[in-house]
Amino acid sequence: MRNFAIITALLFLTVSAADAPAAENDIFELYCNVDFAYEGDETLTLFNLPDGTGRPFSEARLSDGTSVDATLRVQLYLWEMDPIPDYPAEDMWLESSDMGMVFCTQGTAADMTTDENGWTIWALPLKAGGWSTAQCRLVISGLTPVGWEDLNLQFNSADISGDGIVNLNDVGIFSSRYFGTYDFAADFYWDGVLNLQDVGLLATGIGTNCP
Repeated sequence: MRNFAIITALLFLTVSAADAPAAENDIFELYCNVDFAYEGDETLTLFNLPDGTGRPFSEARLSDGTSVDATLRVQLYLWEMDPIPDYPAEDMWLESSDMGMVFCTQGTAADMTTDENGWTIWALPLKAGGWSTAQCRLVISGLTPVGWEDLNLQFNSADISGDGIVNLNDVGIFSSRYFGTYDFAADFYWDGVLNLQDVGLLATGIGTNCP
């Protein structure tokens, strides 16, 4: 019965307010609480690889290269603070708001199904490529829950092209961006400078691909 209620809640949100009474719409809205380990105002960057051997959320970076914890915990609940347990991990994922981060199948899904109190977590490295300086968004079965505010968390990857594999094509793109004007897409070790640390991360990513 609970699973049916959850599905109903998500489907109901596709109906416009004009098609349903406001009171009913409130009943079926899905909400979330957010516990983001980083409490500062600066933007963070997370380095990804398609096979999930990039950086964990505990090793996101500030613009000066400082490593900070960006572990994300989210609680799902229905309108009267009724938590939603056992919500499938694969139906909860992160994306950049401009879709510049390109993720593998279930590559940005939550680390686990929601627990008995409705909580899940993002701590493990993502399986993704591409890059984005846009904000990070939570999606629950295609919808963003009430209470979510996009995070100042951006993404880059040695898979610059976002085709799911790090190969010579990415090496060529990296080389063209490495020299000349600064380019975020090639700043894998995010510190505002393109240097040998970025080359090293490119080297470690060569040959990685989506599972």
